[in-house]
Amino acid sequence: MADEGQRFSGPALGSIAAGGLLVFAGIKGYSLSQMVTDIIRGKSPLQETNTLPITGTPSTAAGGSVVAAGQASSISADALKYQGAGYVWGGAPAKGIGNWDCSSFANWVCGHDVGLPIPGYAAGSYTGSSHGPVTGEWMVWSGLTTVGNNGSVAQAGDLAVWQTHMGICLGPNSMISAQNPSSGTQVSAINGFIPELLFIRRYTTGPGLSATGILGKQA
Repeated sequence: MADEGQRFSGPALGSIAAGGLLVFAGIKGYSLSQMVTDIIRGKSPLQETNTLPITGTPSTAAGGSVVAAGQASSISADALKYQGAGYVWGGAPAKGIGNWDCSSFANWVCGHDVGLPIPGYAAGSYTGSSHGPVTGEWMVWSGLTTVGNNGSVAQAGDLAVWQTHMGICLGPNSMISAQNPSSGTQVSAINGFIPELLFIRRYTTGPGLSATGILGKQA
């Protein structure tokens, strides 16, 4: 297990997960008890439309992606070129290739290399000099929409996001992610990678638009 969850185990990790649900419920305006019930029943708490504004006019219907197919393939192709790179918890990517954990790897690929907005950063403004947004911010950011909770629905350029890990999808049930110090940045299956609720998230905004997201503010 990598990223935010790697430094905790047992009761500590359970407390963090519970705290994450509480914060998430507050952000979304949900009843915590209803949210827990939905998760137990296998229902995603992210079956929603984006409620916070995204500046600009999307070129597709609500829920569709305005990132062109070429950009989506650019996300996955760019991510794949880093296979075999290292892992540094809390790393800032500008310090060197492989100086990232799972979320700062996604920040680097999407925000720096492809030039897309990421949570808290306008398009093209993320330099990698700091870690940037973490998995929890990617999970609730309004610049993405959740398309499912199973890796089989993933398309190249989607993000696979759990509470304590995330990766960049290469296609159905395939992703690349910065895993941990021993494995580094590697390709793996999505389903079963980590025993947490999975969200497959897809961009609903492109470089021509700016999205503040739910957490953080536009840079």
